[in-house]
Amino acid sequence: MPPGVSPGRPIEAYWDGHRVVGEEWGQGPPIYLVHGWGGQRPHLAMFVKPLVEAGYRVVAFDLPSHNESDPGELAPGRTTATECADAIAAMIDTHGPAHAVVAHSLGANATALAAADGAPVGRLVFFAPMADFPLYLDLFAARHGFGRRIRAGLHRRLEKRIAMPLHETNMTRVGRRANYPPLLLIHDPDDPDSPYAATAQLAASWRGARLLTTKGLGRLAHYRVLRHRPAISAGVEFIGDQPAK
Repeated sequence: MPPGVSPGRPIEAYWDGHRVVGEEWGQGPPIYLVHGWGGQRPHLAMFVKPLVEAGYRVVAFDLPSHNESDPGELAPGRTTATECADAIAAMIDTHGPAHAVVAHSLGANATALAAADGAPVGRLVFFAPMADFPLYLDLFAARHGFGRRIRAGLHRRLEKRIAMPLHETNMTRVGRRANYPPLLLIHDPDDPDSPYAATAQLAASWRGARLLTTKGLGRLAHYRVLRHRPAISAGVEFIGDQPAK
């Protein structure tokens, strides 16, 4: 956890018998923090202190097969975006409709999928989202030298694994199904892991979305953006202060 953030109150939720582990701080309407692929709940903890001070209850948790949470249907250490979406929906269903969700990378995509299936997500703040999965498949194939045949086979196996067409996970489509919740996108063009161009395209297609472009975060931009003070301040401001009762 960042300096000044003490351990929160332990919480949990369940989906299909699988346990999701988290913790919470503060009182008030809940705001959920959703980490990305390979991450864990402290990764967005820079939001805890300012949001608690603004009058919110902040909930952070580990996605399936990450840190303390159980794996899902796959082996330990493996999960899918759709399974992560189910875990997010279970956490919101257990601990209350979200005033907002702050999410990073794959966690942003999974949050959007949960919203499209009816989870009450409120306002959304997405850091470096994975906006277009077929694009990532292209990048993965290019990085490892796959030809068309292997790439097509991988595509088919992924669709079988998640039980839906891969293009249906694209956030441009998902946003339409979710009726376009208020969205702030935060991304740096230096990000080598999640293409900024896909986020810019998402901002143009998601009705009412805002895009904050950070600058100069370098080759670790995908992770440094989570510690970028102006980006954190913009996210807190977008969520809005909770009026005093």
